[in-house]
Amino acid sequence: MVRVDLDETAKGILMATLASPKTSGELTRIFGLPGAVVVDYLELLEHLGLVRVVLSYFGRDGRIIRYYEADLPIDTSDFVRQEPVVP
Repeated sequence: MVRVDLDETAKGILMATLASPKTSGELTRIFGLPGAVVVDYLELLEHLGLVRVVLSYFGRDGRIIRYYEADLPIDTSDFVRQEPVVP
């Protein structure tokens, strides 16, 4: 598993999309950042495989609306599978 160091904004966006899918517009309002900055973060997180688009459609104004959701890998190396002992 690859370790990625993210800044606080990227972590915040990741946590927000973990709670429920969000659009870039929603994230812009939540974090008070310019839309272009949020889109850049989403593209980075998507490239890293940490978020994914779960829904996209054309809005009334003809723009594509995308909902992003966190897609965090789960490290299962700590889970030890116990095999039953057969007599």
